[in-house]
Amino acid sequence: MTEPSALPSLPRLAKYELLEEIGHGGMATVYRARDKRLGRDVAIKIIHKHLRENVEVGTRFIAEARAAAKLRHPCIVEVHDVSGDDDAERYLVVELCRGTTLRKILERHRDMPAEVGAAITLVLCDALEHAHASDIIHRDVKPENVLVELPSDRISRPQSHASAADDSDESSGPASSRRPISKRSSETNDEKAGPRRVSAPSSDLGVIIKLTDFGIAKMLDAQGVTSTGQVLGSPAHMAPEQIEAGEVDGRTDVFALGVLMYECLVGHLPFEGKNPAQVLRRVLEGSYPPADRERNTVGGRWARIIDGALAHRLEERTASPAKLAERIRAELDALGISDPRAEIEAYFADPDEYARSLPGRLVPRLLSRGEAARKAGDVVGAADDFNRALALAPDDQSIFKRVRGLRSSAARRRIAARVGLALGVVCVLGGAAYGITRARKPDLAKGILADRPDEQGTPLIAPRTNDPEPPETASSDGAPSSTAEPVDSADKPRSIRVKLPMLASAMPAKSAPRKVAFVITPPGAQLTLDGKVETWFSRVFTLKSGPHPASVTVVGSKCCEPFQGSINVDPPPENEPDSIQRIPIRLKPLPATVSLSGAPPSAQLVCTDIMLTVFTGGTKTVQLGDVTWDGRCQFMPPPPGEPMRKAVRLRAGQHNDVPWPQK
Repeated sequence: MTEPSALPSLPRLAKYELLEEIGHGGMATVYRARDKRLGRDVAIKIIHKHLRENVEVGTRFIAEARAAAKLRHPCIVEVHDVSGDDDAERYLVVELCRGTTLRKILERHRDMPAEVGAAITLVLCDALEHAHASDIIHRDVKPENVLVELPSDRISRPQSHASAADDSDESSGPASSRRPISKRSSETNDEKAGPRRVSAPSSDLGVIIKLTDFGIAKMLDAQGVTSTGQVLGSPAHMAPEQIEAGEVDGRTDVFALGVLMYECLVGHLPFEGKNPAQVLRRVLEGSYPPADRERNTVGGRWARIIDGALAHRLEERTASPAKLAERIRAELDALGISDPRAEIEAYFADPDEYARSLPGRLVPRLLSRGEAARKAGDVVGAADDFNRALALAPDDQSIFKRVRGLRSSAARRRIAARVGLALGVVCVLGGAAYGITRARKPDLAKGILADRPDEQGTPLIAPRTNDPEPPETASSDGAPSSTAEPVDSADKPRSIRVKLPMLASAMPAKSAPRKVAFVITPPGAQLTLDGKVETWFSRVFTLKSGPHPASVTVVGSKCCEPFQGSINVDPPPENEPDSIQRIPIRLKPLPATVSLSGAPPSAQLVCTDIMLTVFTGGTKTVQLGDVTWDGRCQFMPPPPGEPMRKAVRLRAGQHNDVPWPQK
């Protein structure tokens, strides 16, 4: 293969030879380039011409270079160079990644196991803690700004000819190919950079994860860059204080890490909407479905760690990336995972085998910890572990019995508490009645007051009939009664009946109303509930607890399989009667067909992100992860033609005819 040369249409730089475009965004375009002096491939981000003269954008661009240049961490992209004041172009030179973004990884691995997602989050916690120690806040942590290079990327793309990720975001491409996150060769406890820092020799290349794009990072020692109050960041990943242009600190990045971790573990974002405004409103409301409810294999313990990172109030949020990392490590250690990086390596080496073997590793640990929690009286912890074990091994009847036994035990505790309260009432009322009787006639044993009415004309003590009466009877409404038996002078037993409070098991069943919100994907779908078409988006329903017939479909489109069945509304919790139950319904996209039109013979369309290859005159079927897929694909003419990388949009459930690009 010959060395690619600079194309006439690409910008020209004195010290670098631009080879190809590898990504672009709203602020800059990213190119793969050759450093003429050092003979190495690099990524160069060149600011768009229409922004070059903008003073604020220019200030932000320089701030990115200075901020990132201060950081030296194996999981942060390293800055090599920056343009000078005399250069015609304003550019930034950084390391080059042969992989792709975490966004693309999540699109391919929507069922990523929770432990792998947590391990990836742990890597980013370490990187951000290092940045925070240098007084730098990223402010735009998201999967698009996390670069992942797998060993297969280096095998399929030799180092001298490697290209970066085919992403449309401006952050695609730049990352290191030198320092992996695989096996730990050394660990230090640097107080400023955070605990358990990791570095590895370049000869031990594994999966590389890098945090990039500090383009809107806030340097705490810089003033005036965002003094206009402009909101910077991605809506679904922005913290409430960031949206409201409030004070931003390290906990802002913690919130974004929580969003990223949620998506890794659940498979979709916690805050979703039809447009950015709706997403921002949901963030400000703190409205998202719990992770373990969206995917029961996540479990309640991971869900609570995420909840801590996503807390709306700053004082309630996990204090720092280091604290979040501490909680993640503690849970991994409890599950027997002492080397999170080895889990990442094992998963990407063979995702299917990893997913098959994981339950066998986790379930015994979960059952052991759950049993210990049950014996210690920690019902919530025991329920978390038993329920997750059952989700991982749904056919194991022994786990089901544990869950059922735990629920029965909890129910018995509640009943016992109610019975204790009822008996307390009996003792009080019985003692009061006895005291009244003694006050009215001390010599009750003589029977003088046996039939004397009180001031309201009602006997305090009713004479018993000749028919014997059991010591405990039921009142007319079915509630149990307590019977005391004083004896009068005629040796006739008399009874005082006190009605007990009704126990939960004796109370008539009621359909308690519950506030319900629906989270439906795709957002444009139509909901029919109880036979009536409803406007569901941004609406809170009040429904009776129990099943409700429902259907969800996308009107006028065959993009997805419709949902037809019933949803179950849970009774409101006793301590939170106004809590909102969120019911997710996600329609499965139908397969799409793709053909290539107007192409020369033997040409092909290659979209690696969705494993699609279509030849001229052929048609292929592909399963998309969402209703619409947007990506960049290779249009490959027959030799000796040069391949072209262009944006392609495909829609689920329909035929997509992709035209050959015209030069």
